[in-house]
Amino acid sequence: MAAAGKKEPSSGEMNTLIEDIRQKQFRRVYLFYGEEEYLVQQYRKELIRAVCGEEDSMNLNIHRSGSFDWSAVQDEILAMPFFASHRLVVLDDTKLFSAGRKKEGAKDGEDGRADDSPDSSDDTEDSSAPDEDNDGTLKASVAAFLPQIPDSTVVLFTEHADEKKPDGRKGKTSVDRRGKLFKAVAKNGLTVQFSSPDEQTLRKWVLGKLGAEKIRITGETLELFLSMTGQDMSRISTETEKLISCAGRGGVIRKEDVLALTSELLENQVFRMIDLITQSDPRGALELYHDLLLLKTEPNMIFYLLVRQFDQLLAAALIMAEGGSAGRVMEELGVKKWQADKVMRQARWFSADSIRKVLERCAGMQEKARSGRIDMRLGLELLIVECSSRQGRRG
Repeated sequence: MAAAGKKEPSSGEMNTLIEDIRQKQFRRVYLFYGEEEYLVQQYRKELIRAVCGEEDSMNLNIHRSGSFDWSAVQDEILAMPFFASHRLVVLDDTKLFSAGRKKEGAKDGEDGRADDSPDSSDDTEDSSAPDEDNDGTLKASVAAFLPQIPDSTVVLFTEHADEKKPDGRKGKTSVDRRGKLFKAVAKNGLTVQFSSPDEQTLRKWVLGKLGAEKIRITGETLELFLSMTGQDMSRISTETEKLISCAGRGGVIRKEDVLALTSELLENQVFRMIDLITQSDPRGALELYHDLLLLKTEPNMIFYLLVRQFDQLLAAALIMAEGGSAGRVMEELGVKKWQADKVMRQARWFSADSIRKVLERCAGMQEKARSGRIDMRLGLELLIVECSSRQGRRG
């Protein structure tokens, strides 16, 4: 059973799922969830294919969102498969697994959130989750029913990824691992959390897709590609298909192909802008800034991301000054290892005092823009030039 609380689920859950699909030895119930929506959807397809085959719609029932009749769903689950060994009932994004409002007088961990949970803010409440019924919660009804699922039926719950706020903070949580329903699924079946893979895994994945078409790419070009796409697998898959179509089977992908065809995330473009600033290249940073403006990117959004990145650089610089490791940067900034490495690399070009001065300039420029004394677009240009100066930098 998967542990509740902060403990991360074992990677063995993924191996168990793969083995279940390979051997076609299915459990009563599965729950797929996690931040990597692409993997949730891919393994959803794999399980449907394994249980029902390619064209068996007679033994497949799919319910989307929270709008389903639980009584009718129970009838589907209890029905015998039609000329097949199994039937499959899929319930997508039910929101039954999200943390609900804590009832008055309830103990921590019972039908509500523990006070010391990292998700204890009101943001985790989901007004679209099913309402309570007269006999208790729908969650409790579903949890109590799970042991009654016949061996000939497989039930799959999939929950959408956790909400991510624009400032990087965590929003509503799709799955509460302390909840009774989650624990009931874990007891009667298998819960699988799909987390975003690390950079090395993504490299292998992209190389595998290119290798299947005998397409060649250098390590440097691949690094550029991933720096532009970010870590979202759905996005990477789409951008990879564009490169494959351009190169053709047996072709070669060059840097100019990546730059011409790949749609770059705004956050990554701002990160590259700071890279150019650290290299004292105001011309390159300004060219990138003007490219963003040509793409109708709001100067306010560029400014917001620029300030957020310098905030992270300051935090990393202070941690490193105290002898802190990448692990501490990961923990305090809430980022992954590859992100921590990049932030630390950029932070080494500045002193903590120089980053503070940059943030002070940002605050001053924002105040001028708000009062109408300077246009935000022009203010950002001046800011980029000032930040590119070697004054106050290390080395």
